[in-house]
Amino acid sequence: MKILMLCGPQGNQKALSHRINNLVSLDGLIIIQKIQSGNISIFKLILRFWQRFSTVLTFFIYRRAWVNMLRHYNSRFNDFCISPNLFCDDVNDSAVASFISDFKPDLVVVSGTNLLKDPLIIEIHKHGKVINLHTGISPYIKGGPNCTNWCLFLREFNLIGNTVMWLDKGIDSGNIITTEMTPLTGEESLLDLHIKVMDHAHMLYTDSIRRFSKGIILPDISQKDFEIKRLFLSKQWGLFQMLIALFNFYVYYHKGSKYLIISDSVRLIKLSKL
Repeated sequence: MKILMLCGPQGNQKALSHRINNLVSLDGLIIIQKIQSGNISIFKLILRFWQRFSTVLTFFIYRRAWVNMLRHYNSRFNDFCISPNLFCDDVNDSAVASFISDFKPDLVVVSGTNLLKDPLIIEIHKHGKVINLHTGISPYIKGGPNCTNWCLFLREFNLIGNTVMWLDKGIDSGNIITTEMTPLTGEESLLDLHIKVMDHAHMLYTDSIRRFSKGIILPDISQKDFEIKRLFLSKQWGLFQMLIALFNFYVYYHKGSKYLIISDSVRLIKLSKL
């Protein structure tokens, strides 16, 4: 069983690599560090300016929580568990496909990269399977920039959680292996909330990988079977959304666990019951 990880360079990805390697052998590692393009449209420049201005107006609360979460993992994991085989600025670079063709992994584990396109997915499927981690409960909350924050905006705290799925070329749209709500108390700080969601995500992911390595057949449930489907885009996350999410977090989230009860309309898939 050969396992290859495609991921970003951040501290949470370093932590994930160690947690995978503690359960099964991680045989290959490709780091994807996206470089900002010099050619940016006027629309994207305006959007970027507005989002940064919104960040300032909300006193960098979201930014601080995310950066401090990465520091939390960096302080515990200085580097990846194995030396990277390749560095690229795009997961769809021909060098990645070429490496996979030679490496022939049984399982490719994806986390924190840009979207994989058909040619790369086809190349992976010549040799094995590919799975993806989404820090949100698909298909109820999909997209970015952060699905936990979108749950705060919607005041749907019961949808704070994670999904492991078979990867396709869509945005968090692959068939589901497992999806669970993150265990919460309603008393977490914003930083605590992000750390708990990420720790829970790593637990779900590594358990799925461990089962696959043992030859256990994993669930393969289409998201078309779910009634509620919502996709949020990073460009939609602006000042209004930030302010409402903060209001809901400080006024409603901290009122207690009654806001964390799973609705009857929310369907979750747990590996422990399969």
